Amino acid sequence: MNTFLLRDVVNADSSASISDYGAHVLTWTPAGQPPVIWRPAAVQLCEGTAIRGGVPIIFPWFNTGWDGGRPVSKQPKHGFGRVAFWSFDADASSDRHVRYTLDSTDFGDDLLAQLNSGDHPRFHATYDVEIGERIAMTLTVTNDGDEPLTYEAALHTYLHVGDVERIAVHGLESCDYLDNTQPGVPHCSATGEPITFDGMVDRTYLRGDEADAPLAIDDPVLGRTIEIVNAGAPQAVVWNPGQAAGDAMGDLAVGEWRGFVCVEAVARLDRSVTLAPGQTHTLSQTLSVR
Repeated sequence: MNTFLLRDVVNADSSASISDYGAHVLTWTPAGQPPVIWRPAAVQLCEGTAIRGGVPIIFPWFNTGWDGGRPVSKQPKHGFGRVAFWSFDADASSDRHVRYTLDSTDFGDDLLAQLNSGDHPRFHATYDVEIGERIAMTLTVTNDGDEPLTYEAALHTYLHVGDVERIAVHGLESCDYLDNTQPGVPHCSATGEPITFDGMVDRTYLRGDEADAPLAIDDPVLGRTIEIVNAGAPQAVVWNPGQAAGDAMGDLAVGEWRGFVCVEAVARLDRSVTLAPGQTHTLSQTLSVR
C-alpha cells in the first residue's frame, strides 16, 4: 500500500504544500497574501481518485483522449499522471525547489498501449516546482523509446479568487476558442472582450503566436491581479463549473465553486505533443501577484 505524503515548503517569500500523489501542488501562498493556488476546505485523498483543487498534472491524455482526429475513450480520465505516486527527488529539492519524476516503467503495458505510440512506448517525466516570489511549475517529458511518442498534457491550475462572478480574465481577447459546454464543441470566434463568468464556462483557447503572452486575472474582491505565463502550451483552458454544476460536485462544499477559476497551460487535440526518439518537450506555468 502506498502512503500519502504531503510536503510543506516554506521560505521567506512564500509557502507551498505538495502531495507525492500526483506530484500535486495543493497550495501556494506568497508572503502577506491570501493563497493564490486554491484547494477546497476538505481535500479527499484516495488512491485511484484525483485530488480536487491545486494543480493536477494532466498526462498523457486530456479528458478521455484524442487519436486520429477524433475523441476516444481512454481511462482513467485525464490520464494516469494525476493518480500516480511520483518519485520525490530529495537530492534535487530544497526550501525553494521540489523535483518529482515519473517513468513509463512504473506502468503496465495495457495502460501504456492507450498512448497509440507504437508497441512499446517509453517516456521519462520530470516535474520541477520553483517556489519563491513566483511559483514556476515545469513538466518535462523525454521519449525514451524507439518510436515516436504522442501525448496530451496540461497543468490544470485552480486559482483562488474572491468571487468568480466579479473577476475578469485578460489576455485571450483575440483568440478563437472551442466551447466545451456546447454539443459538438463548436469553434467560436474571438470575442474581443475579457472573460467574465455567469454560469458554467469551459473553453479551450487556441493561442497560436500569442501562446507565451502573459494572462491576467483582475480580482477586485481580493484587490490583486494574478499574472500567468504559460510556455510550451499552444492552448489555454478556462473553466469554472458555475453554481448548478459546482454545487452538485461531491468533492466540493456548496458555494465553493465561487472561490476559484481554472486557467490552464494545455497541449491537446490537434496540438498534442509528438516526440521523436530522444526528443524532449517542456510545458510550464509561472504565477505571480501584483
